[in-house]
Amino acid sequence: MSLKTPKKVLKDGEFRSNPLGPGLYEFGPFRVDPRERQIHRDGAVVQVTAKAFDTLLLLIERSGHLVEKSEIMHAVWPDSFVEEGNLSVTVHMLRKALGDDSSEHKYIETLAKRGYRFVAKVREIYPDEAESIIQVANQPDTLVAAKNRPGVLIAYGRPMAFSALMVCALAVVAFHSWHVTKAGGKIQSLAVLPFRSTNPNAVPDDLGLAMADAISSRLGSTGQILTKPTSDLSKYAGASIDPLAIGHEQKVDAILSGSVEGLPDFVRVTAQLVRVSDGSVLWTDRFQESAGRMFALEEEVESGVARSMAIRLSKDSTSGPPKRESADFNAYKLYLEGRYFWNKRTEDGLRRSIEYFQQATTEDPQYAVAYAGLADSYSLLGSYGVEPAAQAYPNAKSAALKALELDSSLAEAHNSLGMISFYYEWDWKQAEREFKRSIDLNPEYALAHTWYGVNLAALGRKDEAVEQVQEAKELDPLSLIINTEVGRVFYLVRNYDQAKLAYRKVIDLEPQFARAHTRLGMTYAAEAKFRDAIREFEQAQQLSGADPYLDGLLGFAHARLGDTAEARRLLEKLTKRSEREYVPAYSMALICVGLDERDRAMELFSRAYADRSAYMVYAKTDPLLDSVRSDPRFAALLNMMKLS
Repeated sequence: MSLKTPKKVLKDGEFRSNPLGPGLYEFGPFRVDPRERQIHRDGAVVQVTAKAFDTLLLLIERSGHLVEKSEIMHAVWPDSFVEEGNLSVTVHMLRKALGDDSSEHKYIETLAKRGYRFVAKVREIYPDEAESIIQVANQPDTLVAAKNRPGVLIAYGRPMAFSALMVCALAVVAFHSWHVTKAGGKIQSLAVLPFRSTNPNAVPDDLGLAMADAISSRLGSTGQILTKPTSDLSKYAGASIDPLAIGHEQKVDAILSGSVEGLPDFVRVTAQLVRVSDGSVLWTDRFQESAGRMFALEEEVESGVARSMAIRLSKDSTSGPPKRESADFNAYKLYLEGRYFWNKRTEDGLRRSIEYFQQATTEDPQYAVAYAGLADSYSLLGSYGVEPAAQAYPNAKSAALKALELDSSLAEAHNSLGMISFYYEWDWKQAEREFKRSIDLNPEYALAHTWYGVNLAALGRKDEAVEQVQEAKELDPLSLIINTEVGRVFYLVRNYDQAKLAYRKVIDLEPQFARAHTRLGMTYAAEAKFRDAIREFEQAQQLSGADPYLDGLLGFAHARLGDTAEARRLLEKLTKRSEREYVPAYSMALICVGLDERDRAMELFSRAYADRSAYMVYAKTDPLLDSVRSDPRFAALLNMMKLS
């Protein structure tokens, strides 16, 4: 540990002015020992990562005071560039270890956009010298435990006795080492982290992400080990991270991490496989190839990992690039650029991603995964209401079908088809078939479970919906988008307490995640807590910018609160905007529902139906539409959508 606050946080082996070393900290049922770097609860060790321990120690030593995020990151990660997301994940893990994972924290308080404060009462205890060191001059050959220092042994005696003691100690260490290896057992699950680029100008971080995806897919395809989907791990790309911490977060047995270095004539890859349970390095190596032989590097890493875990790779897995990847390096790089912009989830990002994916398919017309990327980009343009559904989704379907023509086993493409069937075609049975096919091809694909769960919730199949999103949450417990969709499902099935817990978890992890604020606001609105709803909608609007859907939700809440003037102002704003650009009629219909202007609301819902608005898929179950669901005209729309 290398903290840059020496007066506050101790380095390994460093002592305070007290000659007996650092004191112990106690709070609640916990005792923290800085010297031994352990947390105890009722005598049992509480397992946390090294970075989590460092963070806790810093917060404890500043107990009662705000510690800025930048200060924590500078102290705990002194020589590395990390994003705030790393700190959020570390604090979340720490809270979970302390049993402090509720909306009202009793140990670690979050101060939005600033940092954290340790709020529990802390007692500092220094061991007494007279009790800690036991004089045994008259007791040779004796091994004595120091009082108040559990686990610390002090030995005195004749040289011969000391030698015998050392032999015994070595035997104990050897047995412990054997036991750890035995206890570790066979590696059954693996997460391949995005390979870090040591020179991003030559090798973009997205290249390391794609390498990780290829390696993970090939190892997982053997059927001998479960691998985490790369989509669950992409959030770690480009940041310095603690592999063991991620291993615990992702609940896997082993972590594969590495780096990519781009040089003038070749690319060098360094990789390391670590067992999560004890931090043992199971395998490490370095390889280099020409840039055009990136797949050879991937295969060498795969082979090394497979040998270390006694996995047998099929002949096909080492005979060249699989169908999901391109042998054309230019196409490969274009695809990576496309995914980079797609992950931004903005209108500009989506349009730029389409350009890159299209260029990748021009370079390599057989590049299945690039067509799947196109399908995802067009789908999001439609579901975000950026483009009319009739324009976005046919393009998405054409790309997804092309991807499956080239590779029928591509789980991502089947998931895309499921989204298209759900959001645009309103073919509920076909959507279910595609989601199930995606899950069959990759049971660990959390996003497929998520969207299948949302599909089921929209149809009113409550228990099945909750089961699917709970499975997704188990697969990726810290994903912001998946936890947000968990909340959406609980909202649709009218379990508002669970919905709010899910949204608050997301906001706790990332206070600036706009979508969670939007969904939390909808839950408050469903509970008729309209002031709280407006607060969340306005927060989401500050974070995401102009959004017709948010204007519609705000108008609905203001109308129900009795502020009809503001509701009508928002309705007029959307109406004028719709004269110069596409605005989903559904957004305006929401305000009319709030104002109880039934005729105009029905007219707008009819337009939303004709537009195939993605928001209409929730017409059967969205609590905000309860007041119009009994209207025969609305019932007719549900019947035409086969939702009644």
